[in-house]
Amino acid sequence: MLMKMKQIVATIFTSLGLKKGIEIYDFNKSNPLGGGGERVDFEFNETFDFSKLDMYQKNHFKRYQFAKDLIDKGNVCGDFACGTGYGSVIISDKASKVIGVDLDKIVIETIKFRYSSIANVSFINENLLNLTYNNLFDTIISFETVEHFKETDIERLFALFSKALKPGGKLIFSTPFMQERSEVAEKLGFHLTFFINEEKINKWLADSGFALEMIKYQNYDTHNIQTMLSKKEFIICVAKKKYA
Repeated sequence: MLMKMKQIVATIFTSLGLKKGIEIYDFNKSNPLGGGGERVDFEFNETFDFSKLDMYQKNHFKRYQFAKDLIDKGNVCGDFACGTGYGSVIISDKASKVIGVDLDKIVIETIKFRYSSIANVSFINENLLNLTYNNLFDTIISFETVEHFKETDIERLFALFSKALKPGGKLIFSTPFMQERSEVAEKLGFHLTFFINEEKINKWLADSGFALEMIKYQNYDTHNIQTMLSKKEFIICVAKKKYA
């Protein structure tokens, strides 16, 4: 079963345009807290060493660094689909308060204990489609999230993000760029929406009360977030909630 899972993941990574010969990413090994999903786990602390992260973790970490540079000092931030919480901790150094939300109860209970010393970070177990926040956040961060929803639910998700943000609030999110729909990807079940590009994102945002402000791209070669890339594996967007 494990070998079959690795073969499926290898096929998906090939479809994303990754180099041949790259080590197959083992979600089971890197996700000891979750139930076979895409979540990766490492603890962010004073001994953290970026060079020891795998390629997947490096990409995630760079996205949170990017978000931290964009938030203002003292912001109230939501980290929606926070995973194992290290990103919430990263931005807590600049934010006045961070609320991390994730669907996995076991993960949330574990990171509540793991990061209990971080006073301005709290973690909540909830489905993002059940969010009820209203005009609370200055910034919402949601990395590698929208592709896990059916396309019919993505606009609803963005509408909930908009409701949760203060007028003029900022949404920072990322998703795989133009990932193809394939039989193996659908069997694996992580992603429900495919072929996400600038046009789709613009429409979802505009229909949900946002104005797109910035688009960047990222790949596994450098992990850096850039305006221009010949090989685009992820798209990172910054949008602002429109004033009423």
